[in-house]
Amino acid sequence: MKSQDLNPDARYEHLFALCEGIAVWLHPHAEVVLHDLETDTVVRLWNNFSRRQPGDASLIGKEIQLADDCDVYGPYEHYNWDGRLLKSISAVIRDNSGRRMGLLCLNLDVSSFEGLKRFLESFTGATTQMPQALNEQDWREQIHQALGAFLQENNVALEALTRDQKIAAVGFLDSQRLFLTRNAAQHVASILGVSRATVYNWLNKTRNSV
Repeated sequence: MKSQDLNPDARYEHLFALCEGIAVWLHPHAEVVLHDLETDTVVRLWNNFSRRQPGDASLIGKEIQLADDCDVYGPYEHYNWDGRLLKSISAVIRDNSGRRMGLLCLNLDVSSFEGLKRFLESFTGATTQMPQALNEQDWREQIHQALGAFLQENNVALEALTRDQKIAAVGFLDSQRLFLTRNAAQHVASILGVSRATVYNWLNKTRNSV
């Protein structure tokens, strides 16, 4: 990937390889731009899709100085010349004395992800509940729903459950009267990764603690 430059400023040469690496890594989705704050011009671009050229006005002006205590701006959204949505982040470059001299901007074209986002949302978005007629006899589905509610309420994944949390889950399922079916204990045991005897022991423990 070739960079575009106009008499590269030696003050920024130590950053060129870094910018090149970022651009190659994120190609073709990201543009990397180096700005010189003193002249308010573009120093170099990698994977240029904004149609700017080295030496063009950055049009940053002095606004960057409004937040002198901030070295990173964003992520923020703006639009490319062709209407594509970009998500960008800008990092201040300082000289050896700590004075602001430049700005490194990473512009990520997120428009190509919008279709994928809508596709995923169509599958993960809100849906209606399963009709009661379909699950009122399905004790496995009832156990799954109750366990899912328990995991969500406790903000924990199934595989991350501690022993105490598994005992609490068994107690919760019991409170929903989900162990009345003969094979329920075995089913819960297989889900929790323990033996059926362990589930019965936990059942006794939770019932005796009430």
